[in-house]
Amino acid sequence: MATVRKSQPASAALDLLRSPSLPVLLILCAVAIGVAALLPLVQSSDLTATNGNIQRLERDSADWRARLHEMELDVARMSSLERVEKEARERLSMAPPTETHYISVDEPPQQESRLPSRYLPPPVEEPRAGSSLWDKLFGWIPLP
Repeated sequence: MATVRKSQPASAALDLLRSPSLPVLLILCAVAIGVAALLPLVQSSDLTATNGNIQRLERDSADWRARLHEMELDVARMSSLERVEKEARERLSMAPPTETHYISVDEPPQQESRLPSRYLPPPVEEPRAGSSLWDKLFGWIPLP
Protein backbone atom coordinates (compact mmCIF):
# COMPACT_ATOMS: atom_id res chain seq x y z
CA MET A 1 0.00 0.00 0.00
CA ALA A 2 1.25 3.43 -0.87
CA THR A 3 1.34 6.18 1.65
CA VAL A 4 1.47 9.87 0.99
CA ARG A 5 3.51 12.13 3.14
CA LYS A 6 1.90 15.27 4.43
CA SER A 7 4.03 18.35 4.16
CA GLN A 8 4.74 19.96 7.46
CA PRO A 9 5.76 23.58 7.90
CA ALA A 10 8.82 22.70 9.98
CA SER A 11 10.11 20.38 7.30
CA ALA A 12 9.89 23.18 4.69
CA ALA A 13 12.34 25.29 6.68
CA LEU A 14 14.65 22.29 7.04
CA ASP A 15 14.43 21.64 3.31
CA LEU A 16 15.40 25.26 2.61
CA LEU A 17 18.43 24.94 4.86
CA ARG A 18 19.47 21.75 3.08
CA SER A 19 18.83 23.08 -0.42
CA PRO A 20 21.79 24.06 -2.64
CA SER A 21 20.41 27.65 -2.98
CA LEU A 22 21.20 28.49 0.66
CA PRO A 23 24.67 29.91 -0.14
CA VAL A 24 23.15 32.11 -2.82
CA LEU A 25 20.54 33.35 -0.35
CA LEU A 26 23.21 34.14 2.23
CA ILE A 27 25.30 36.00 -0.33
CA LEU A 28 22.29 38.08 -1.38
CA CYS A 29 21.55 38.92 2.24
CA ALA A 30 25.17 39.94 2.83
CA VAL A 31 25.11 42.18 -0.27
CA ALA A 32 21.83 43.79 0.87
CA ILE A 33 23.27 44.47 4.32
CA GLY A 34 26.44 45.91 2.76
CA VAL A 35 24.46 48.24 0.49
CA ALA A 36 22.29 49.33 3.42
CA ALA A 37 25.46 50.07 5.41
CA LEU A 38 26.88 52.19 2.55
CA LEU A 39 23.78 54.42 2.20
CA PRO A 40 24.62 56.68 5.19
CA LEU A 41 28.18 57.03 3.86
CA VAL A 42 26.93 58.08 0.43
CA GLN A 43 24.46 60.53 1.97
CA SER A 44 27.14 61.95 4.22
CA SER A 45 29.52 62.47 1.31
CA ASP A 46 26.77 64.19 -0.70
CA LEU A 47 26.02 66.49 2.24
CA THR A 48 29.71 67.29 2.62
CA ALA A 49 29.99 68.17 -1.07
CA THR A 50 26.86 70.34 -0.87
CA ASN A 51 28.20 72.09 2.22
CA GLY A 52 31.46 72.79 0.38
CA ASN A 53 29.53 74.29 -2.53
CA ILE A 54 27.50 76.49 -0.17
CA GLN A 55 30.62 77.76 1.56
CA ARG A 56 32.27 78.49 -1.80
CA LEU A 57 29.19 80.42 -2.97
CA GLU A 58 29.05 82.38 0.30
CA ARG A 59 32.74 83.23 -0.09
CA ASP A 60 32.11 84.38 -3.68
CA SER A 61 29.16 86.47 -2.50
CA ALA A 62 31.32 88.11 0.18
CA ASP A 63 33.99 88.84 -2.45
CA TRP A 64 31.44 90.49 -4.74
CA ARG A 65 30.06 92.54 -1.84
CA ALA A 66 33.60 93.69 -1.02
CA ARG A 67 34.17 94.66 -4.66
CA LEU A 68 30.88 96.56 -4.67
CA HIS A 69 31.89 98.48 -1.54
CA GLU A 70 35.27 99.30 -3.11
CA MET A 71 33.54 100.62 -6.23
CA GLU A 72 31.14 102.71 -4.13
CA LEU A 73 34.16 104.14 -2.31
CA ASP A 74 35.83 104.93 -5.64
CA VAL A 75 32.69 106.70 -6.86
CA ALA A 76 32.50 108.73 -3.65
CA ARG A 77 36.19 109.60 -3.90
CA MET A 78 35.92 110.58 -7.58
CA SER A 79 32.88 112.79 -6.99
CA SER A 80 34.34 114.71 -4.07
CA LEU A 81 34.40 118.46 -4.53
CA GLU A 82 38.14 118.75 -3.81
CA ARG A 83 39.05 116.24 -6.50
CA VAL A 84 36.77 117.88 -9.06
CA GLU A 85 38.28 121.30 -8.35
CA LYS A 86 41.81 119.89 -8.57
CA GLU A 87 41.06 118.21 -11.91
CA ALA A 88 39.49 121.40 -13.23
CA ARG A 89 42.55 123.49 -12.26
CA GLU A 90 45.29 121.07 -13.29
CA ARG A 91 44.03 119.05 -16.20
CA LEU A 92 41.50 121.45 -17.76
CA SER A 93 43.34 124.69 -16.85
CA MET A 94 40.21 126.23 -15.35
CA ALA A 95 40.18 128.97 -12.74
CA PRO A 96 37.54 130.35 -10.39
CA PRO A 97 35.59 133.27 -11.85
CA THR A 98 36.87 136.75 -11.16
CA GLU A 99 33.53 138.49 -11.69
CA THR A 100 30.01 137.43 -10.76
CA HIS A 101 27.10 138.48 -12.96
CA TYR A 102 23.47 138.24 -11.86
CA ILE A 103 20.75 138.13 -14.48
CA SER A 104 17.14 138.88 -13.64
CA VAL A 105 14.33 137.22 -15.55
CA ASP A 106 11.01 139.00 -15.91
CA GLU A 107 8.93 135.93 -16.64
CA PRO A 108 7.48 133.78 -13.86
CA PRO A 109 8.73 130.22 -13.59
CA GLN A 110 6.87 127.40 -15.23
CA GLN A 111 4.05 125.99 -13.17
CA GLU A 112 3.91 122.69 -15.01
CA SER A 113 5.77 119.86 -13.49
CA ARG A 114 8.17 118.00 -15.68
CA LEU A 115 7.38 114.74 -13.93
CA PRO A 116 5.02 112.19 -15.47
CA SER A 117 1.56 112.32 -13.97
CA ARG A 118 1.96 108.92 -12.34
CA TYR A 119 4.63 110.39 -10.04
CA LEU A 120 2.59 113.44 -9.05
CA PRO A 121 0.37 113.38 -5.95
CA PRO A 122 -3.32 112.88 -6.65
CA PRO A 123 -5.32 116.10 -7.09
CA VAL A 124 -7.11 117.29 -3.98
CA GLU A 125 -10.83 117.86 -4.40
CA GLU A 126 -12.09 121.08 -2.93
CA PRO A 127 -15.13 120.69 -0.72
CA ARG A 128 -18.32 122.07 -2.16
CA ALA A 129 -19.86 125.01 -0.43
CA GLY A 130 -23.30 123.72 0.54
CA SER A 131 -25.58 126.45 1.67
CA SER A 132 -28.92 124.81 1.10
CA LEU A 133 -30.78 122.79 3.68
CA TRP A 134 -30.58 119.66 1.54
CA ASP A 135 -26.81 119.94 1.34
CA LYS A 136 -26.58 120.34 5.09
CA LEU A 137 -28.81 117.31 5.76
CA PHE A 138 -27.60 115.01 3.02
CA GLY A 139 -24.17 116.41 2.20
CA TRP A 140 -22.45 113.37 3.66
CA ILE A 141 -23.92 111.16 0.89
CA PRO A 142 -21.46 111.02 -2.04
CA LEU A 143 -23.02 111.90 -5.35
CA PRO A 144 -21.94 110.31 -8.61
